[in-house]
Amino acid sequence: MKLCQATLKESSNSRQTVFVELKDANKYLKKPNLDSNKYSRGVLGVITGSNEYPGAAILTTSTASKSNIGMVHYAGALRAQNLVLQASPEIVVSQKLQGKVNAITLGSGIPDSKHCKDNETKEQREYISEILKLYSINKKDENKTNTNNLENVLQQDTPPICVDAGALDLLPEKVSSKVILTPHYSELSSLLKRYEIYANAQLIATNPIDYAILAANLTNATVLLKGSNTIVASPENLDLPIYISNYGPSWLATAGSGDVLAGILGALLAQNYSNPSDYSKQENSKQENSLNYALIASSAATIHSFASILASHKTQNYNYNNEIKKILNTKEDLIIEHPIVAKDIIEALEQAIGLIMKL
Repeated sequence: MKLCQATLKESSNSRQTVFVELKDANKYLKKPNLDSNKYSRGVLGVITGSNEYPGAAILTTSTASKSNIGMVHYAGALRAQNLVLQASPEIVVSQKLQGKVNAITLGSGIPDSKHCKDNETKEQREYISEILKLYSINKKDENKTNTNNLENVLQQDTPPICVDAGALDLLPEKVSSKVILTPHYSELSSLLKRYEIYANAQLIATNPIDYAILAANLTNATVLLKGSNTIVASPENLDLPIYISNYGPSWLATAGSGDVLAGILGALLAQNYSNPSDYSKQENSKQENSLNYALIASSAATIHSFASILASHKTQNYNYNNEIKKILNTKEDLIIEHPIVAKDIIEALEQAIGLIMKL
């Protein structure tokens, strides 16, 4: 990790800022051993996509299945289920999650309340709302939750959860820090309005670190703010640094790349939470027996960026050229940079993970 000091204009205390490197992501990629099975390697529950945006279901599940876990369980609309199975027959599908999961990714490709048009999607949003209430630190919300079926899935435990896109407006007011929010600037602007903070995307872009910290403190969640640099902030009471991932090339600005990131993040959470005792003494964490969710989230962003470098043949920062050439064991520069789509990132993901595991 590379350290620098962040100067925060809107905070009375400055917080250390850490640039996350590829070798930092290595420790969250768990290699299987002779005793491993598909359950011990981590099971991710995915609730993404909708009748209107079924592609998000394909992107998140395809990504997760290639991100070093044992199993992906998809729950969603029937149309999306069929498309997911067609793309990845190894994925288990159903209308609602069944069986134990070690982490959950939800929200990608699900319309928010203003754009929800069909009954099946409304039911999907209600199901997501019931799940998110379990993460509320407001007991009134928790008591209102219909836990039928959820008890079997969560087994008296709330695994870490990635909340993306259309699920952000379903977030309870205050949640556990094992909730990781993944908004872009416009989505963060909408989220802040719920707390009577009015800042448009352009304003957030001028000071993303401060607004990520603000959102983390308001929600008590871990916040991954997507942008040219990916910022990850935790609530101040955890006393963690601000993590920044800045590997990603500009070609990452393409439809569906955020869905791919949500899949990677969910998979990282699942493979580490499958045996949390292995990671109970994370650096910088004040809480015994807890994971550093902010560093995991930033590691996911770094893996996502590295895969996009391999796909597009372009590094974001000239200073990373020598590092990438060393990893690829070549003296040749990356050449013939080109546009990419989300599927290209997924196709490069297995190579990216394999190379990072060797560091």
